Amino acid sequence: MKIVQVVKNYAPNGGMEEYVYRLCNELAVKGNNVTVLCQSSSTKSSCDVEVVELGTYRKPHWISHFRFSAAVDHWLNNNPDSNRIIHSHERQKSHHVTTFHTTPFCTGSRKKLQHFLSPRHQLLEFLERRELKSHSVKAVVPVSGILLRAIRQKHLAINAPLKEPIQPGVLIKPVVPEDRNSPPKNGGTIGFMGREWKRKGLHRVIEIWRFLKIYRPDLSLKVAGFPFGEFSDKTLLGEEGLQVLGWIEDKETFFKEIDLLIHPAKMEAFGMVIAEALTSCVPVLCSTECGASEIVGSDQGKCIPVNASTEIWGRAAAEFLDKPHRQSPYSRSWCRVADEYQELYTSILSESNS
Repeated sequence: MKIVQVVKNYAPNGGMEEYVYRLCNELAVKGNNVTVLCQSSSTKSSCDVEVVELGTYRKPHWISHFRFSAAVDHWLNNNPDSNRIIHSHERQKSHHVTTFHTTPFCTGSRKKLQHFLSPRHQLLEFLERRELKSHSVKAVVPVSGILLRAIRQKHLAINAPLKEPIQPGVLIKPVVPEDRNSPPKNGGTIGFMGREWKRKGLHRVIEIWRFLKIYRPDLSLKVAGFPFGEFSDKTLLGEEGLQVLGWIEDKETFFKEIDLLIHPAKMEAFGMVIAEALTSCVPVLCSTECGASEIVGSDQGKCIPVNASTEIWGRAAAEFLDKPHRQSPYSRSWCRVADEYQELYTSILSESNS
């Protein structure tokens, strides 16, 4: 099968880029002919995946979406092939499959007059509608059920071919289930990991940690997933028990060293760190607004509305810190993700050939 994947930046750097990178490699392993169209890549072409760099475009970022889309169309027109599947992860128009990795533009915010007067807002709205209404699109795939419902709610008037979510895989190997001893009564360690730490709720985690320290004075907080320089609150950095680890590669060790992951993000399409923690048999306390909240079992954690009080979050966290428990690990391979997409591609090709 010939498959073209479209993404602005092709590299295993987390988030959407990681999703595309892992998917492309698994599809190639299955014997498919995979070509990636991107602006730039830190991962060069291999014998399995051909990477075509179309060039970068100057900011502003919102205009670069439009320019990249035009470059993709130009390449496709110059390299015609009626027997291929075009799978986009960007705001394109010439795709058969498009995957939504983020919430629809301006979801959850009240539109003001400046929204309608802003060229940036209007272009982003146009690109999103065009992506869903494209004459060639056969499948719109969100990465979570929350995202599926958000797309439906915003674009009721668009009869887009929405499909069931295809959630990301997890690279971390599932941990063998075992009884986790409860941490010392006065201590333990809670963890937070996230690149966009403001949106993902780090300050809320710190509030919860301080609440818990009233009862557990030796409780530690490990924070990771972003460069050191971005977190510059000196009053926090000097607080006893807070460890800012910065960007880390060894996630397995991070999860081994914490007793609970807290992730109170606002409206997150998925939340990869939640799946990684569950795969490592670490209990999770996350917001109901996270797409990955759908995979949290009752023995694996708890999901709480993001606007619930710090006391509610703190008492829920205390439940997992105070009691030893045994949980089954979450498991989802990238091979399975590729199988689900390959099945979707095959159905689209069979329909077009019938």
